[in-house]
Amino acid sequence: MSITNLKLYTILIVVISLLSASFCYSQEYTRWQLPEGAIQRFGKGIIEDIAYFPDGNRIAVSSSIGIWIYDVNTGKELDLLADGMIEASSIVFSPDGKMLACASENKVQLWNLTDKKLQDVFLGHTSDIYSLEFSPNGETLASGSADNTIRLWNTTTGKVVSTFVGHTDTVRSLAYSPNGDILASIGWMDENSIIFWNLDTGENEKTIAAKVGGIYTILFSPDGLQIATGNWNGRIHFWDVNSGDLLKTLSGHRSRITSLDFSPDGLSVVSGGLDNTVRIWSVETKKLLHSLIGHTDPIITVAYSSDGRSVASASAGDGTIRFWDVETGKPLKTINGHSDFSRSVTFSPDGTSIAMTDGADNTIHLRDVKTGKIRKTLPGHISLPYTVKFSPNGELLASGSSIGQILLWNVQTGELMDKLIGHSRTVTTLAFSPDGKTLLSGSWDSTIRFWDVQTGKVLKATAANISGTSSYEQIRSIALSPDGNILAYATNARTIRLLDTHTNEFKRDLVSHTDPGTSVAFSPDGTVLASGSSDDTIKIWEVESGNLLNTFKEPIARNVTHVAFSPDGHTIAGSSLHVIRLWDITTGKIMETLIGHTTWIRSVAFSPDGRMLASTASDGTTILWDVIRN
Repeated sequence: MSITNLKLYTILIVVISLLSASFCYSQEYTRWQLPEGAIQRFGKGIIEDIAYFPDGNRIAVSSSIGIWIYDVNTGKELDLLADGMIEASSIVFSPDGKMLACASENKVQLWNLTDKKLQDVFLGHTSDIYSLEFSPNGETLASGSADNTIRLWNTTTGKVVSTFVGHTDTVRSLAYSPNGDILASIGWMDENSIIFWNLDTGENEKTIAAKVGGIYTILFSPDGLQIATGNWNGRIHFWDVNSGDLLKTLSGHRSRITSLDFSPDGLSVVSGGLDNTVRIWSVETKKLLHSLIGHTDPIITVAYSSDGRSVASASAGDGTIRFWDVETGKPLKTINGHSDFSRSVTFSPDGTSIAMTDGADNTIHLRDVKTGKIRKTLPGHISLPYTVKFSPNGELLASGSSIGQILLWNVQTGELMDKLIGHSRTVTTLAFSPDGKTLLSGSWDSTIRFWDVQTGKVLKATAANISGTSSYEQIRSIALSPDGNILAYATNARTIRLLDTHTNEFKRDLVSHTDPGTSVAFSPDGTVLASGSSDDTIKIWEVESGNLLNTFKEPIARNVTHVAFSPDGHTIAGSSLHVIRLWDITTGKIMETLIGHTTWIRSVAFSPDGRMLASTASDGTTILWDVIRN
């Protein structure tokens, strides 16, 4: 090879490598900070709080699974801080930008951002922490908790400097004055009072009796002369710090103001509210400068950039962080991927795709199992999609929603094929007949409906309490035997029921659970039924006789939420709170424990080949697990 050709070949290899690295980088975040045994994680968790880095080029987003770091200019994911985190709620940067503090339940975690390591954990509060604030010199961190106290921590030693006692309920919001002389706080029950604390003595130095409809959040102006409050009635009030007098009021939000931030020069303030709007106001003239429309759910937090030229806003409900130009009020960019919460996940029959519900925008996502890429997004639901199910041939997908509507989709094209109307309440569970011609649905309206897939018509409807009881029973879960002859269902009663699908006759009650049933699943050969319950157990039943074969007791977590058989019938997956356990069906022994979700797991499903398990949870994430690792 000539030198010239060698150079060209080298350049080509470099270019290909860069392109490959770029592609991998764009997908890499789905594999960041994965729990043991996990292959990929889809969804970035529910948004809790946002904070600009002091340099203004990056933004931190706390979520139900950790703290995400984004590039402000590109919106790209840069990092995920999740070491030992249960749920990251309130976050705040130290003034020099070298530390990031976050509240994780009743703990304060202090991150060293230079090496991206967890530096310290502050323990002392006995209930969840709702507010954090660094002192202006960064030497002290204040935390407000549901244990009604405020604690001041030395950020170097991690020791408690002072504990302030005086609130009668959760300390909701804290604010240091710019010079660090005053710490102000408000609480849930004493929400009409702004308390100023003496930082030396820990005593209540002064209280502003702000009887203005309840205060939700507080904030000092940059010059420290005023304190702004966002109220439950949608108004912003400005108070003189020295006299406590009310100086001015801004009105415009239709409901509670959840977050406030002053511009760096103090001339304007941005507010976010439950009315889904972000508003920018002139502090001096009291005029509304911009009403920023784009979020589809309530705003949880807003923040000015360090140069004052843009603001960021976040909504947990729609799962987005949006950036706005302050001068024009126009949107700059949007960061997506933070789901509200997902209720259901299922594999396609060929195992190449998974379908999952997304509560952020009420859509269904079809993802490629190997690449993790979204193949299709199915919009159409006007309320939360609650459950999804593929037809046996994989050509159709059914999804049920919280308003009782069922949608049928063409999987190949993404086309909405039909809307099935009949249920009056949430459709919680779906099952296709083995030939795919009939769809069965269970609902909180206490009925099970049989639908003709071709026509969309109801073939028949069955009341949950067909056994003659008069109680109102919500359908929690249904399962159809592999031959389609028997329907098993769990309700908010303690009994699991079996129904002959052809005669509509009641076969038997399976009675052993001491609390309502939550989930049912047939073994692949149809001879065994598994049922989960709020009584923390999984029961294994012989279908023919109705005999109880075994009981698996969840050892630590509460409330078995979902059960699923492996394709070979040897293993049961049972989810409970944030834990999944794999049980040997014969011995009843726990084969494996999968821990990775941070809150209630709503659905689990095995891949058709049994090598993977998918789980989705109220933390806004879906995880693919490798269950054949040895």
